[in-house]
Amino acid sequence: MLTRREVVESHLAKAKSALQARAEVLKGQKKDKKAQKRDVSYRRLEAIIRKYARRVAAFDKVEAVKKDLEDRRAERAARANEPKVKKQKAKPEPKAKAKASKKA
Repeated sequence: MLTRREVVESHLAKAKSALQARAEVLKGQKKDKKAQKRDVSYRRLEAIIRKYARRVAAFDKVEAVKKDLEDRRAERAARANEPKVKKQKAKPEPKAKAKASKKA
């Protein structure tokens, strides 16, 4: 069974091939680039390509977040297995008694 990413990538590939076919048809009609950009079917296909490209980029971002999360969990698990070291609080040094200086 295909994953959502594979489905979106296949749709993107189909849209790109359809755009190439439409560009060839427009070249056969001897339309220049400016007229080609104004063609309704061409613009619609470009919009579909942008849509699927954004979806693929979103999949990439989600995968990056998942990878970062897995790394953090692995770090936390590694730290949990290490023996805990108790931190000792720094004790303040005892102050010299004021009475000792008065006797001298």
